[in-house]
Amino acid sequence: MKKGIILTLGVGVVFALTTIGCGTKYASMNQEQITAKADSIYTAQSEAKMAELKAACESSLDAQVNAKVEAMKAAATVTN
Repeated sequence: MKKGIILTLGVGVVFALTTIGCGTKYASMNQEQITAKADSIYTAQSEAKMAELKAACESSLDAQVNAKVEAMKAAATVTN
C-alpha cells in the first residue's frame, strides 16, 4: 500500500517537473499586435480560399466544356 502511494506521488512529481518547463510564457499583446495578427490570419485564409475557389471554378469549367464536346461528337455521329 505504501509503495503504491509513494510510486503515485513520485510519478506525479516527475510529471509536474517535466511539464513546468514546457511551453512558452504568456505575454499579453497590445492592440497593434492583435490587429497585425488578425490581418495576417485573414490574409492567409483568404488567399487559400481564393485559390480553392479558382481551382473549383476551373475544374467545373473544364467538365462543362468536355461534356459539351462529347455531346457535339455524339450529335455529329448520329447525323452521319
